[in-house]
Amino acid sequence: MSDRPEPPSPSEGLAFPTVARLELDDLLDQLIDRATEVKLTQGRLRGLLDAVHHITAGLELDDLVARIAENARSLVQARYAALGIVRDGRLIRFVHIGMDAGTVARIGALPQGKGVLGELIDHPRALRLDDLSAHPSAVGFPAEHPPMRSFLGVPLLAGGTVYGNLYVTESEHEGGFGADDEQLLTALAGAAGIAVENALLLDGERRRARWQAASAEMASSLLAGELPPEEELQHLLDVAVDIARAHGAAVTEVADADPTTARVVVVAGDLAHWAGRTAGVAGSITQAALDADGPVLVPDATTDPRTTGVVARAPEVRSMLAVPLDASPPGSRSVLVLTRTADDEVFGPVEAEMLLAFAAHATTAIELGRGRRDREAVRALEDREQLVLSLSEQVLHRIQRVGLALTAAASGAEPTLRDQLLAQVAELDDVTRAVRDTVFPR
Repeated sequence: MSDRPEPPSPSEGLAFPTVARLELDDLLDQLIDRATEVKLTQGRLRGLLDAVHHITAGLELDDLVARIAENARSLVQARYAALGIVRDGRLIRFVHIGMDAGTVARIGALPQGKGVLGELIDHPRALRLDDLSAHPSAVGFPAEHPPMRSFLGVPLLAGGTVYGNLYVTESEHEGGFGADDEQLLTALAGAAGIAVENALLLDGERRRARWQAASAEMASSLLAGELPPEEELQHLLDVAVDIARAHGAAVTEVADADPTTARVVVVAGDLAHWAGRTAGVAGSITQAALDADGPVLVPDATTDPRTTGVVARAPEVRSMLAVPLDASPPGSRSVLVLTRTADDEVFGPVEAEMLLAFAAHATTAIELGRGRRDREAVRALEDREQLVLSLSEQVLHRIQRVGLALTAAASGAEPTLRDQLLAQVAELDDVTRAVRDTVFPR
């Protein structure tokens, strides 16, 4: 073995002044921080691209809104997320992510678009808060609601139209949501707005298709006479409740003899207890539908003066839709009313348009069916009359023949028998005249 010493390490003898070493350490730390930041940014951008890909995959509306909320929560690392679909300035659908089923059950009714959520509906622009409860529009939470402080909400826009709002709360990072979170969520909401717009259009077309198919089937069954007349309106209501996914339905009738009172004549769904009830017409939704001669939408029955009586009888009712019915008995007018609860989506223009067309088709079929039955009844009456006439003629001819035979027999009989036979002939003549006067009145 050689006794030569090991060559010196390249770093041996290499030394930096203290100041230079500190500056180098700072630069290395900054470089590491920047690299970490770039890596984190790339990861979040990749998450944004994945989220956009997921929400543009052509999902059904219910699945789509849940997927958007879940992606939003994951993207900005929030504990809770929610998406509210907005129509005509009202929250019509609300989906939330992050709370367990037990907590949701204890909280009760879903938000109705008030407070900070209402602020976003009224002013659709990004809203970022460190303390949700400190905002002037905050109305507090229900007793069982989990605490929420940090908040970030952005609107879902497409073509200048607001289709909803995306909310996240309780950031998992210290300091709450930042500007980067707002930018990421705004970008996600832009893609989500287009996806929701397309899903709503598709959902509307599918609803129209269901209504049209039900209308055609309903008209066919009514025209075919498959139902007894007294069950036609009941069948109409049952089909309407099913297709509209309504809580209940009722037909109210206003008689011309008493135009101040409406009576519930047919019910379906969860309004069975309304059967036979009466209510004042003035200022009611029944009167509104009759005056409008078209559909009347009530998004919130608890705040509309036309439906205060309805809410008093059925507190669970929230959204209502009424259309006039043409198939009313003579001397009366009728209105078809559908109801939904606070947990259901509020009725919208698609349901109003389709229910009006459905009611028109069904009532036309009912009227045609009534006309057909009336014609059949007249035809049957005419047939019976013709039969009576024919039988009457045959009976009269036979009576006449009997009378002639008796008269001939009387001419050769003894006086006493002759008188009896002639008396019978006279009675037969009286019967003949009575039959003729009855069957052939002058």
